Amino acid sequence: MTTATPTFRPAVPPAGERLSRLLWALFGSLLIATSHGRAHQPDPVISPYVGERPPVLDGDLSDWAAADFITVTPQTGVFDAESDSTDDPADFSFAFSVSNDDRYLYFAFRITDDILVLDDHPDPSEKEGSPWKDDAIEIFIDGDHSHSPDARDEKGVEYRTGGEFAVVANGAVTSSFSGFPLTNGDSLVWSSAGSYRAPPAAAYQAPWDTTGGEFSIEVRINFAVMGADVGPGNLVGFTVSAHDDDDGGERDAALYWKGISPSCWKNESGWGDVLLSAKPK
Repeated sequence: MTTATPTFRPAVPPAGERLSRLLWALFGSLLIATSHGRAHQPDPVISPYVGERPPVLDGDLSDWAAADFITVTPQTGVFDAESDSTDDPADFSFAFSVSNDDRYLYFAFRITDDILVLDDHPDPSEKEGSPWKDDAIEIFIDGDHSHSPDARDEKGVEYRTGGEFAVVANGAVTSSFSGFPLTNGDSLVWSSAGSYRAPPAAAYQAPWDTTGGEFSIEVRINFAVMGADVGPGNLVGFTVSAHDDDDGGERDAALYWKGISPSCWKNESGWGDVLLSAKPK
C-alpha cells in the first residue's frame, strides 16, 4: 500500500493581515533610513579659492575680492538649539570663504551684527576664555575626516587632528578645545586677525555698542594641525559658526553653516568638507 507524501502549504494570512504586515515592514525601513541619515548626512564639499598670493591676515578682505563667499542666514544655516535664534539677517548673519596654499588653510568672515557685545572679552590679547558668550566666530576642524559623533571625547582623540578655533570680534582668541591651546600667532599652528576697532571703541565702554554693523575676521590654520599627511588633494571635514550676544551675559544665538542640532559643535557627522586645492604654478 502506497502512502501519499503530504504536501505542506504555508498558511496564508487574511488580506487585512497581509496589508498590516506590509505597512509595518515599510515603517521599519523608513526608521532605519532616517536613523542612518542622522548618523551621517551627505557632505557638502567646498572647493577653496586659490589666488596668486596668500591672503594677508589683517582683517581687510580686499585680497578676497575674487573669492566666492557662502552666505549663512537664519533661513539657510543651522541654529544650535542650546541657545535662542532670530529670523532677521540684519540682526545676525554671516558670510565666509575658504582658501589654501601648500601649507595653510585660510578663512575669511564677514559678520553682520546689529549690536556688538564684548563684555566677557574686553582684552583683545586674551587667549583663554569663552568666546561663544560674545560676538565671535568659531572654526571646527575634522582633520582625519572621521565624522566622529563626539569631537569632545574624554581622551581627546579628535583634538590630535583639529578641534575648535575661535576669534572674538575684538581679536581675542581661544583654541582651548583643540590639541593646540594658547597658540594663536604661532605660524606652525594658527593665526588670526579682525577688523573691529581697538579700545576705546564703544563696545568696551558700554560694554556693548548699539550701533553694530559689520566686521571681518581672517584665520589661517596650518595643515600640520589636521594631521601629518594632510595637504593639497585631501578632504578635510569642517564647519564654521558665528555667535551673537545682544545684551551681555550668555549668548543669544549660535548660527552654523552645517551641523546637527543640538551640539553642532561636537558632532562631526553633520559637518561639511573642503577639498584642498593644489596651488597653481
